[in-house]
Amino acid sequence: MTHFDGETAVDTGRSRKKGFGFAPIAFVISLFAPLTYLTAMLATRTGYISYDLGFNTIALNYVPKMATMAMILSALSLLISLFKAPKTYGPWALGAVLVSGSVLACYYAYELRLKSSPPIHEVATDWERPVTFSTKLIEARGPAAHVVEDAPYVGRNVAYEWAGQSLAAINAQTCPLASSVMGHTKDAEAVARILTEQGYVIFGKSDWRVEATWEDPWWGNRSDIVVRLDPDKTDIRSVSREEAVDLGGNCQRVTALIARLKS
Repeated sequence: MTHFDGETAVDTGRSRKKGFGFAPIAFVISLFAPLTYLTAMLATRTGYISYDLGFNTIALNYVPKMATMAMILSALSLLISLFKAPKTYGPWALGAVLVSGSVLACYYAYELRLKSSPPIHEVATDWERPVTFSTKLIEARGPAAHVVEDAPYVGRNVAYEWAGQSLAAINAQTCPLASSVMGHTKDAEAVARILTEQGYVIFGKSDWRVEATWEDPWWGNRSDIVVRLDPDKTDIRSVSREEAVDLGGNCQRVTALIARLKS
């Protein structure tokens, strides 16, 4: 190799290193979205920021935008790396694409589930004689929590499919197993014990009513549940505090409790 050829080879190596070293940077950039999501979740869970800021604003607004930008950069980096330096920078670029793509896929899956779920945040087994919370629990829910009403309904400007329907009608369609437990099943002590086993924190109890709170282990959002104990039947109502759409969570918890009460 001549002296000229050697210099050319060295220059080419340097330019390749400078030109395609962007792949590791793209990988680092791709981590911003999931790390931001985790930070928002931890800050919300510990009460450092509000659920509205942490979940609705950061997780559902900022994180998808960050992931989209990272995906564009990652795809560009992968394309360049595959043609110029696949062995050196290809794995970095591919990792960046996988990280960004995973975040966007999770967000897309959430959006699909959100659109397929009714825009409700509570489930009850009896709407003809609504199950009520105590004044103390209503106060504990706080002013920012959803208002607990006797006959709630979905607003006409919320969702076309469910617009104007009462929660009683929506519950009948989407959570048909949420029905009164007929007959004398369990007393207040037994109900409180079951709720504790299912992860609830007992708020209060009397001979005819047991109240408890369930807290999401990830975001820390809460749902309150009340069990009304009549001589001939038992009724349940579960209401989220902050979630605009519970994605079927209240239905799952109510039906799980019904199954235990019947056992």
